[in-house]
Amino acid sequence: MHIGIGISTSRDHIQAAKEAASKARLSLGKEKIDLVFVFSTVDFAHPIVLKTIAGLLGEVRPVIGCSSLSILSDKGILKYGLVVMLFSMSQDSYFNVACVRDISKKSATLAGAQLGEKLLYGCKGVRRTVSIVFSDGLLQNGSELISGLQEKLGRSFPLVGASASDNLAFEKTYIYFGEEILSDAACGILFGGKWSFGLGIQHGWKPLGKTRRVTKSSGNTVSEIDFAPAGKIYEEYFAKDITELKRDLRRIATLYPVGIKIPGEKEYLLRNVIAIEGQTLIFQGDVPQGSTIRLMIGTRESCLQAAAQAAEDVKKNLAGHAIKFALLFDSATRSIIFGRQAPKELDTIKQKLGKNIPVVGIYTYAEQAPLSAINYLGKTYFHSHTITILGVGE
Repeated sequence: MHIGIGISTSRDHIQAAKEAASKARLSLGKEKIDLVFVFSTVDFAHPIVLKTIAGLLGEVRPVIGCSSLSILSDKGILKYGLVVMLFSMSQDSYFNVACVRDISKKSATLAGAQLGEKLLYGCKGVRRTVSIVFSDGLLQNGSELISGLQEKLGRSFPLVGASASDNLAFEKTYIYFGEEILSDAACGILFGGKWSFGLGIQHGWKPLGKTRRVTKSSGNTVSEIDFAPAGKIYEEYFAKDITELKRDLRRIATLYPVGIKIPGEKEYLLRNVIAIEGQTLIFQGDVPQGSTIRLMIGTRESCLQAAAQAAEDVKKNLAGHAIKFALLFDSATRSIIFGRQAPKELDTIKQKLGKNIPVVGIYTYAEQAPLSAINYLGKTYFHSHTITILGVGE
């Protein structure tokens, strides 16, 4: 596999598309183009950008990607920018891309299953390796989308993904597929053949306070914890009433998410509170009834250690293969935690992977990955607050 990466921060949409695509083409050299990834800040979420890129590259090729709060790159963290990644695949590698639209008009589980069927259709008879999925960051049932997808791809099949983000306005996020700019949608790619990759998945939040049990919930809505109104878990800890908690919700949700204990897993699965209705907590992602949970706490130091560990896990899981490039799916929550020190996380990852390794990444509203990177086994979960690193080897 060969890659070419081009970045632009031009304020003119068409100029930015031309510049990023041209730089990527030059970086790839004379190799054929098989696949295109496009990531951008929401400023560039416009069909003219994708049309310009397609026109400059010539033949119509599969294009997938999404919008992001910022772009993570070798040039640092770009709050305004566009990145184009071109892939030239080896003869013994295969892939298929697919998209599902209007997810809210059907069940998210059904939409996930449809996406899985479409991806598999183009890879019949091929040894499947890994799948990457991009979805609207404001979907209400992101967990169900992943569940439906796994029904088709397999519960232990390596699957990583990112939920698109905007500029923290939480108003509209975008998926890129072909020359279309979509919301309420998801797209993905299924790779097959001889493909070496390593995963690193970490978050850095630690359990806080006593263990509790979810006694009444439905999907992402939790109404009772330990047979008491769910909101009391935060009222008791912060000694604030619900009205005060709502005013301070973004800070509380960022620093103190809920961790779900998954049987057989060392790490807690994090869930971000996105709203409080009465005493009911609304999470980004499902919280099954009967779950054992704890409040969690994270700091800049613990998050930085987690990022370093994720990068180390990538190298360990590549088992001696040299890293060709790395994709980063980093929770937007982590950018809030780090603030002006956000570049330190990126620098730490690059130092661990190797300073000359090309890195491209986005900030996400949720991440999709297993809880453990070891052997990529186990169910893929819908995460909050996590960093996922996918390293591709030679």
